[in-house]
Amino acid sequence: MRGDILGRDTVAREQSVNSRRKTRDEPVTLERLERALAAISYAILLDGPVYAPVLDRLEREIAALRARDDVVSRARQHLERFQASANNGGVKAIA
Repeated sequence: MRGDILGRDTVAREQSVNSRRKTRDEPVTLERLERALAAISYAILLDGPVYAPVLDRLEREIAALRARDDVVSRARQHLERFQASANNGGVKAIA
C-alpha cells in the first residue's frame, strides 16, 4: 500500500513540474500579469504584506507592458499623420 501512495505522489509531482514548465514557455501577456496580480492581491489580504515585493514587481511589469504598447500606438499615429500629409502634397517622412 505504501508503494502505491508514493507512486501517486511521484506522478502528481511530475505533473506539477510539467505544468509549471508549460506555463513558463507561454508568452507574458497583460492578461496573465493581471491574473497574477489578482492572485497575489488575494494572498496579501490573507497573509499580510509578505508578498508585497511580488505585488510591486507585477505592477511594474504591467506598467512597462502598457507603456510599450502605448509607444507602438503613438508611433502608428505619427506615421498615419505623415502619410496623410504626404498624400496632400506635404513632405514625405519615408522615401
